[in-house]
Amino acid sequence: MSRATALSTLLFCHGLGVNTVALPLLALHHGHGATAVGVLVAVSGAGQIGMRIAVARWAHRLTERGLILAAAALLCLASAVVLAESALWAFVLANLGQGVARGFFWVGMQAHVVRSVPEPRRALAVVDFAGGVGLVTGPAMIGLAGGSLTTALVLGIAATAVAALPTLRMARLPLPPPEKSTASARVWRRPPLRPSVLAAISTGTWRGMLGSYVPVVLAAAGYSASAVGLLVGIGSATSIAGSMLAGLAPPRRLAPLYVSGALAAGTGLVGIGLWPRELPVAVALLVASGVGAGALQTLSTSMAASAVDPEERGRVVADVGTYRAVALLTSPLGIAALLPLFAPGAAMALVGAVAAVPALRRPPPSA
Repeated sequence: MSRATALSTLLFCHGLGVNTVALPLLALHHGHGATAVGVLVAVSGAGQIGMRIAVARWAHRLTERGLILAAAALLCLASAVVLAESALWAFVLANLGQGVARGFFWVGMQAHVVRSVPEPRRALAVVDFAGGVGLVTGPAMIGLAGGSLTTALVLGIAATAVAALPTLRMARLPLPPPEKSTASARVWRRPPLRPSVLAAISTGTWRGMLGSYVPVVLAAAGYSASAVGLLVGIGSATSIAGSMLAGLAPPRRLAPLYVSGALAAGTGLVGIGLWPRELPVAVALLVASGVGAGALQTLSTSMAASAVDPEERGRVVADVGTYRAVALLTSPLGIAALLPLFAPGAAMALVGAVAAVPALRRPPPSA
């Protein structure tokens, strides 16, 4: 795997990290309520789902580099539109663009990695490491900018635009063959892929909440915008450790890591919803959930790629990622639906428990 791949991931995810945290906070600042924030993040998830479905069907005609370049352009536009306009429609477009960009990037990058190496787990861990660093420095930029969401978004746009340069240096891979009649719509019906799907759901739930109601709950608990950005950055930072742990662990340790990662991700989200006011508790819960979600993210993709023939890898990885995108959509939307009955923290705890579901199903010993 080339340095260009890691650098492109780092820069894009820096911009994505800024955008993911700044959009809900900026929406609240402009008077759009907590329910609107949940719906807006759900719009992002819907955009990613639609994009993944389309790309999986047309994977034999789309290059990975083209997808990554399109992702960078869309993310720049998603940040720019809310700098120019504060109306609700601007936030709808921004979140839709963010979702499509997120999907384009991860489908393109993960497909590029799993098609470039025979055994993709460690290579995926490096990409997840670079992405995790970007998702840490992005939210942290809000704190370093003194809480100025506008300044942070401008800097995020610049980093995302620069990501196009290393992308152009990535290796050109031949297009995959057309889809066979067996394949991707039946991912869930293929037993070897079910643990990958469950891990994708858990990771999507965690990421969906980290970019929506975790900042809302922390802000409601009295933390400043700078503190919220840094705390979310802690969660993203520890997901790096989880990804690297999954990449470096020996095969016999992967099944226990899969189960414990799911429990940590789910328990952390529940705890943050119920006990956000105590800073040490919030930090500990973000650390635990981040490590668990990071491990599951790498395991989900690597297990899916290893369970199928090489020519299917890119398409199957995209399809498994669709489940992650569905969770990214439904987790904030589920919280928004519960808000008439529960406080945001309690609603987040109820939905966050979904992240622990993979612990109910043990993967193959070699994961």
